[in-house]
Amino acid sequence: MGSDPQFAKYPDLSLAQHIFSLATAPRTAQPASLTYLQNAIKEHKMAPLYRHLAHPTEGVLNTVGESTAQAVNPPSKPPARRASLVSSNLLPPKRPVPSGILPWDENLYNELKAENDKELEEFQKEEEDAEEKAGETEVQAARSKRADFWARVGDKV
Repeated sequence: MGSDPQFAKYPDLSLAQHIFSLATAPRTAQPASLTYLQNAIKEHKMAPLYRHLAHPTEGVLNTVGESTAQAVNPPSKPPARRASLVSSNLLPPKRPVPSGILPWDENLYNELKAENDKELEEFQKEEEDAEEKAGETEVQAARSKRADFWARVGDKV
C-alpha cells in the first residue's frame, strides 16, 4: 500500500501542452513538440490519439477543408455580429491549423492498433479469470487496469 502512487498517472498534461503548441505555435517552435508527441505515441502505443490527431481525413491537425466532418453544402453565412471589446481581447484569433504537422503512417497505426488489441485481450482474460476464481475486489482491479489502459492510449471516448 505504501508503494502505490497517490495520484493519477494519466492524463499526461505535458502531452496536451505539446499538442496545443503544435496547433498554435509558429512552425519554428514546433520540432520539439512534434518529437515529444511522436515519442509518446510510440512509447505508450497511443493508436486512438494518433488517429484523432493525424488521420488524413478525420485528424484534427489538418488544414481546414480536409476533414470529412464538414458539411458538403455549408449553410449561408450568419449575419456578422460585432464582438465586444472584452471578448476580442480575451480570445485568440482563429487561425487554420497548418496541414502535415504530424504525418500519417498507416503501418505505424496498424502496428499500434494490433498491440492495443493484444493488450485488451489480456485484460479481458484476466477479468474473466477474476470473475470465475476470485472475489469482487480482484474483478474491480482487473477493470481498473482496462480503464488505465484507455486513459494511457488517449482514447477520447
